[in-house]
Amino acid sequence: MSSPVCVWVRSVLSAYLDGELKPSTAAAVRRHLKQCESCNAHFRLLEATWEVLDTAKAPPVRSGFTSRMMARLVEEKELERLEERLRSRRQFRGVVAATAGMAAGLLVGLVLATWTGLPAEPTSPIEREACRSLSFLEDEPLLDEIALVEVMERLASESGQAGGT
Repeated sequence: MSSPVCVWVRSVLSAYLDGELKPSTAAAVRRHLKQCESCNAHFRLLEATWEVLDTAKAPPVRSGFTSRMMARLVEEKELERLEERLRSRRQFRGVVAATAGMAAGLLVGLVLATWTGLPAEPTSPIEREACRSLSFLEDEPLLDEIALVEVMERLASESGQAGGT
């Protein structure tokens, strides 16, 4: 199994062959290659591969290849920009739809609250008296039906005493 130094050296061999390493790093790689036969064999194989690739002839490029590729790159960039604009428009439409939905919900809520809201102010004397007599229901802490009956009896007896006096 390779040591961590071997793993590191093998990871920088391509840059070493291309002369991309700092002089001090290149010197460390050279020292290791002199000491480690496994890494040196790996280096020789990589070096031979590069030589084969350098001497191999590239297949001929058909005429117009470069211009077609450049046109395709431009087309892809334009498609990316178009997609970004469409994405922002979709997001905007989503916000508009959500806002419209909330506004519609608020409107329906207001209509329902108005339609099923509190009754109108009493207009006849009988309605006013009934509302005044039943106003205790809003103020009295009623725990159950028995308490309601007791309160109504108490109010009836009080109004009977007030009416008789």
